Amino acid sequence: MSDLHARERQDLEWGRPVADLIEEDAVVGMAYEDEGQLLVEFYPDPDGEPRLYDVADLQRVLDTVAAMLGAEPAAGGADPDLLSPESSPAGHPVDALAAEFDQRSLRRGPEDEGFYPPEAAAGIINRCGDLGLAVVAMEGFTLQSDREERVPGCAADLGSAYRGEPWAAFLAGCNLQAMALLERWPRRASFALTFEVQDAAGEVFVL
Repeated sequence: MSDLHARERQDLEWGRPVADLIEEDAVVGMAYEDEGQLLVEFYPDPDGEPRLYDVADLQRVLDTVAAMLGAEPAAGGADPDLLSPESSPAGHPVDALAAEFDQRSLRRGPEDEGFYPPEAAAGIINRCGDLGLAVVAMEGFTLQSDREERVPGCAADLGSAYRGEPWAAFLAGCNLQAMALLERWPRRASFALTFEVQDAAGEVFVL
């Protein structure tokens, strides 16, 4: 998965919001709405060659852009009303997430937080998207026999980065960045992650 993500800004020349498409701190394209259509431009790379992206990765970014700019969701996309915890007949989505992944935690901490291996962490992030939950914080640890040691550079407050965005953009942005970070973090057997997730009502849960 690439580092591609979107950042909304107000274009002073056009007088309306646009979304810059950013990869590794460089602006690689721009998305904007024109006469009811959502348009995306990608710029050539420094060598003048076209840029290539995985379709699934690109679709997640485009979903985020559509939410940022107020465009209609793509056909088959989730209805925002269905993302509310109260709308789920099976109970709160965090309960469904816990039922699926609690047994995959390597240990529990003093606050009953789970420490999950990278393989389980990827599943948690993907499942959060399905359940309408946003990954708002994640942190990496090295597990010792008697303690957990924080890994420098492996902590992210994703909720703060997208605070103030509409829920659909907040949800997509947090989860996309969580997966992008996970791809860059260690994969060794002693490495484990903790998570905090947020529902559509704004309540935060420790997994």
